[in-house]
Amino acid sequence: MTTHETDDLGPVLELARQGDAEAFGQLADRHRVRLFRHCYRMLGSGHEAEEAVQDTLLRAWQRLDTYDGRGSFPGWMYRIATNMCIDRLRGRQRRLHPISMGPPATSGSMPGPAESGIDWVEPVADHTIGLRGDPEHTALARERVSLAFVAALQQLSARQRAALLLHDVLDFSHDEVAEVLDTSSSAVNSLLYRAREIVSGSPMVANADPDDPTVKSLLAKYLRAWELADISEFLATVSEDVRLSMPPLTTWYRGSHDVAAFVEAAIFAPSRPHGVTMVMGRANGQPALATYAPGPDGLLNVDGIQVLDISEDGSSIEAITSFRSPQLAVSCGFASTLAAPEQNS
Repeated sequence: MTTHETDDLGPVLELARQGDAEAFGQLADRHRVRLFRHCYRMLGSGHEAEEAVQDTLLRAWQRLDTYDGRGSFPGWMYRIATNMCIDRLRGRQRRLHPISMGPPATSGSMPGPAESGIDWVEPVADHTIGLRGDPEHTALARERVSLAFVAALQQLSARQRAALLLHDVLDFSHDEVAEVLDTSSSAVNSLLYRAREIVSGSPMVANADPDDPTVKSLLAKYLRAWELADISEFLATVSEDVRLSMPPLTTWYRGSHDVAAFVEAAIFAPSRPHGVTMVMGRANGQPALATYAPGPDGLLNVDGIQVLDISEDGSSIEAITSFRSPQLAVSCGFASTLAAPEQNS
């Protein structure tokens, strides 16, 4: 493993190996975010990733005496985490994104009811994957945790997923990947070839920096379009080939005409004259907006979260994934309720 993710653990590691639980807690805290990021990419779900991290840390504590120091300690932890994730994925259906399930809806059609029994790829808060205040907050880091990339990974088998992440993201050598997966170096080559082929064929966006002034201006226009229910302003912010998906609905739309027709008929028209209340934030290193609706108690209750893919030059929104889940919005750091704005009489 030649990644920069190596630590001078020295005395803390030695104390942990002697059975010092407090010292191991320090090791766990140091590596928790890295492990969560890896498990999230493997599993496509924040809560499943957290469970996998807990299992990984428990296994590492129980087997700490087997770490012989020949490889990096982070690499040893990644090996455990990878196999924990592969075990979790065994015999389970893949997490899906509506775009992976079939062609877009025909022009003018409305979505059918939500389908039960489908596990969806889910967004996570930036701080859980180490993007807030992290020196790795770069274009490459954002791309490697973007919702589109995580969704593309879920199209792979568990072993393809592991090979791609270990080799192409974490810089494990072919031989190291082969050791983790208990296979040959030539088999790793085959796994990598197929994994890269599938991922490269998935809808991907090279997301712009959310802090770029051009992107901030675009997002301000997009927010205003929803707050005013202004379909012309909405159209001015999206690309011609924009995609809109809405888990847990399997229906999705492609192209500014069809997307705008749905947004106008299903969302903007019913919300006038007040529009849709939204709050700006981040998820997966991307712009994210929580949507709020009036509740019976006079407060505004969160009812979902949108994650946006922005073109590399920051000029347009390429994809909108709108999760109709209050729980996901809250898990990504948004407030569950807001005070309703006073209406002018």
